[in-house]
Amino acid sequence: MPNVNYIRLKEEASYGQRRIGAIALTVGKVLLWMDLLLVMFVYVGLRGGSDFWLWWVAIEGGLGLALLGVGSYLRSYGSTLDPPDSRS
Repeated sequence: MPNVNYIRLKEEASYGQRRIGAIALTVGKVLLWMDLLLVMFVYVGLRGGSDFWLWWVAIEGGLGLALLGVGSYLRSYGSTLDPPDSRS
């Protein structure tokens, strides 16, 4: 296939990765903000003898941080490609 521009194909494929990364970042931030609201139940639950809220907040916080890491990696994955015209 002599007329295929592989650099452009690779660049267009990276837009999907960046989009998924942006979604993962957004969901991760929402989970962490919700965690801040739920942290007030941890003390009450521990005082009452229940570990439910402690584990809920810990798992949700870990998931939120993991999504932030994956999202930032995917957002930066395709942004290092140089267009063919800007190469020196």
